[in-house]
Amino acid sequence: MENVQEILSEVMKQVYREYKAMMEIENLTRELEDALNRSDKEAAGLILDMRQKEMEKASQAKRAVGEFLESMDEDLREDTKHLLNGELPKERTESEAEKISTISRQRNHTLENILRIDRVLSRRVAGKDSYYND
Repeated sequence: MENVQEILSEVMKQVYREYKAMMEIENLTRELEDALNRSDKEAAGLILDMRQKEMEKASQAKRAVGEFLESMDEDLREDTKHLLNGELPKERTESEAEKISTISRQRNHTLENILRIDRVLSRRVAGKDSYYND
């Protein structure tokens, strides 16, 4: 198996790619909100297409992280799962570990923002047929 630091470095790159895609999804979701407020269906359609492409980028990065997790020994896998949740196990002293944890927290916060906005938009557009209806 490769050096732990090299593996964590590759995981960090993928987590950062996912985070960048999530930031773009958040921006596009806000643009979608603006387009819907203007009743601009054409712009909304274009924005949805662009947002889908960013979602695919985020999914690809997440799958790559999953592949790295599968290749790790059990201890490193468990520690990395904690890092991906924004935690920092005491055993992980590598700078990459701290970066993974930090980026993961930022990504999770961005996801919360996206979901908050998306929930409002979905209920507004789809009403009782919204994906988010309880």
